Amino acid sequence: MYKERIETLRLSGSADTKEGAFNKIFGQIKQVVARQTSDLVVRIEPVHMELVSATESIHKERLFGLFFPRTRAKYDITVDIQVRLGVVDVASIPFQKQAEQAARLGQVLSQK
Repeated sequence: MYKERIETLRLSGSADTKEGAFNKIFGQIKQVVARQTSDLVVRIEPVHMELVSATESIHKERLFGLFFPRTRAKYDITVDIQVRLGVVDVASIPFQKQAEQAARLGQVLSQK
């Protein structure tokens, strides 16, 4: 019923800081795992991370094209993350079936 397995996910994130890009990546893990599995996920633990690509884009921007120049950076990161999943296989649980009959109107009124 309870199983553990390891899966590899390829995720990407981009933000104005390096930490923000990694935060976006880690924020995606739960959503991606939930889409890929039909089992009930009770634990997600990142085990290993391998960097696929990291890009820093720098550009200058100015107010009205003339005033107050500033340098802006954008970080794009792609990683392969191995996660250990603790899952419950709901399909393998043997449920017992019980049928309940709805109370008739006469029985309900006579009990009062």
